[in-house]
Amino acid sequence: MSRPEPKPMPRLLSALCAIAAVILICALGVIVVNHQNPSADRKPETAVTETGSAKGSRPTQDDWAGLKAAGIPVPGSWSERTKAFPVSTDGNGAASINENGKSVILDDGGAGPIDTALETVNAILDPNGSDDDWRSRVLDLIGDDGAGNGHPISDAPRWWWTQRRFQADSVCSGQSDATYISYAYECSTDGTWPGSDEDAIQSNPFYTAAETSFPVPDGLSIPSTSNPQLTVSRAYDTVLIPMDDGNWHVTVYCPASLDGPLLDKHSNETEAPKAGKESYTVVSATGYGTRQRPCRTVEVVVGGQKPFWSLKDTR
Repeated sequence: MSRPEPKPMPRLLSALCAIAAVILICALGVIVVNHQNPSADRKPETAVTETGSAKGSRPTQDDWAGLKAAGIPVPGSWSERTKAFPVSTDGNGAASINENGKSVILDDGGAGPIDTALETVNAILDPNGSDDDWRSRVLDLIGDDGAGNGHPISDAPRWWWTQRRFQADSVCSGQSDATYISYAYECSTDGTWPGSDEDAIQSNPFYTAAETSFPVPDGLSIPSTSNPQLTVSRAYDTVLIPMDDGNWHVTVYCPASLDGPLLDKHSNETEAPKAGKESYTVVSATGYGTRQRPCRTVEVVVGGQKPFWSLKDTR
């Protein structure tokens, strides 16, 4: 089946997407942050040092065999995109965003959405090792969603995966599979991607509640007058990776973003701000990881397939 002719996103639509994201973030930014100290009985998923890796066994750049074989950019400073804002406390110990402080991009040690997605895709595309080792590693990197549901990966044979190649222009293809997430970009008039390969890998700035069906975890307290998708979706992010067969969507679950802990610059969860110590909060409509509670991949769908959470009709 032939693919449709490239149709670049209209400039107006692109601008509206960007404006909508900015308005949402600004609206969230004025909310007072009233964080309490992390619960003493909450057990972090991974114990780490201040600047250590959140995942321990994360590949080094020399080990990114799968990404390199497919021509996908390997993780680096470009893939750490979690922006945080400094917080201060009043006389009663309540924390709020310091509007005079400068925002920072957190050093999350690979705990964030894009790094998590790329680690999983690297394992899927890795041409090295035995089939048993390959299958085991892929399954180890794909976990359940926040409600404990699993989302099996495609049963395509391994040789098919190893033939896939990165293709940045897929974000400008006009295909229906490019519309599941609400990213904003500017394509050339001939339907090609004018930016860097790194920028072609997109994460979702926000979800539209009417178009999502994320499962609600048992025990999550949500007012009956509120659409639960507005809360549950904040724990997820979906990363788009443009490939030769269309756009891949890797959905990750990031539990820390539901309670929004205070963080230091290295994405370690901290207690309330103290004199002489900087603390930060993340204002985001989608999930982000901490070193104690990194994101985890819950689904990988390849070109043309709909993510499990999407209700969007792309016909």
